[in-house]
Amino acid sequence: MIQLSNQQLSSMYGKVITASALLGYLAVAAGVAAIIKILTSSKGRVSVPGINITWGN
Repeated sequence: MIQLSNQQLSSMYGKVITASALLGYLAVAAGVAAIIKILTSSKGRVSVPGINITWGN
């Protein structure tokens, strides 16, 4: 097994955190885009257990 120095460890963790943050931002952006699409559509329906919302004709 190869022992890594502190500098190598910190650069490795930086890349992992950056990739995780990128995926997190992507998930948030997709969620916001879906909500905007639902709210701006002229007709639609959302069903969540206990809640049914419909709009449009």
